Amino acid sequence: MSTPPNTMQKLLKPLVGIAKKIAFKHTSIGAPTYAYNIEPIQLATLINELERLRTFSGCIVEIGVARGMTTRFIAQHLVDQKRLHETVYAMDTFASFMELDLDYEVSHRGKSLSDLKGFEYNDFKAWSRNFKDHPFVMPIQTDCSVFDYRKLGPIKLAFLDVDLYLPIKTTLPILFDCLIPEGVILVDDVMPNMTYDGAYQAYMEFCGERAIQPVVIGNKCGIIRKGECLPPPVNTHTKTVFKSGNNTNQPRESINNES
Repeated sequence: MSTPPNTMQKLLKPLVGIAKKIAFKHTSIGAPTYAYNIEPIQLATLINELERLRTFSGCIVEIGVARGMTTRFIAQHLVDQKRLHETVYAMDTFASFMELDLDYEVSHRGKSLSDLKGFEYNDFKAWSRNFKDHPFVMPIQTDCSVFDYRKLGPIKLAFLDVDLYLPIKTTLPILFDCLIPEGVILVDDVMPNMTYDGAYQAYMEFCGERAIQPVVIGNKCGIIRKGECLPPPVNTHTKTVFKSGNNTNQPRESINNES
């Protein structure tokens, strides 16, 4: 005669507890890890900005979502705060960087292609399936440099995390123009002298072109609040702005699948 499931669970429970205790005490299996590629202060800033903007109309846009950890973080906050009427657009190529952008990093910015390669694991269908329980998250497979953001309607918060110079240089002014007056853009990897410092160069150039005071939160989060864009004061300690030798505002062919 077979053992009832509830009885089996009761019998196994002490054994599972002993196994957990041994594993935690003698291995690193139970050691806590930090699951995000962005800093805690960036996560905190995202939440603070979402709360600041909760009464304003507009969508939330994340560009460069990788496997969706930050998207899931934002989604959980909206669920907890009963804000299921809001829309989060999650945009990515879902197939690594665009070749044009990688070529520019190598030929114009002296980067190594092997250092830049990544995210080939991603898959649009798998990513979308992982968010099936969050219907307010709308994935879009696209090249962010050519996407028409006006299709999304007014944007109140954008998180831009695409690492490389060209896509950020192209996308930032378009996003800024689509922001509501109270809106905000957060740019990841705004840090000089690192593999993905194209984000720093593009952010600093944009701020210079728009007479915006650069503000970096934590170690690498550039922030632009549209309603607080004031001319930067004269400061001998202002970070160096890169100079690009090429015109990056030339038309770019559309190579995306807009959803």
